[in-house]
Amino acid sequence: MSRIVSSFSLRSNDDTRSWSTIKEQVSTHARTTMVLTNDEGIVNHIRVSSVPEPTQRKIYSLLGVRDPLKRIKTVATRL
Repeated sequence: MSRIVSSFSLRSNDDTRSWSTIKEQVSTHARTTMVLTNDEGIVNHIRVSSVPEPTQRKIYSLLGVRDPLKRIKTVATRL
């Protein structure tokens, strides 16, 4: 999403945050991936996403963005 579109969307909803402030506030909404190999040679990638904070949820709502991160995703592959 471009800065112009996001800034316009926020301003049209009476929110005056700058693009740098928006980036800073949503930057902590992250995910962590653990890679584990079991004794059968199966590699499990387990990805866990953080729950958005109230400020992040408000920004996503004003921009019309659904929470972009799934909570848990697991992928298993054989070596």
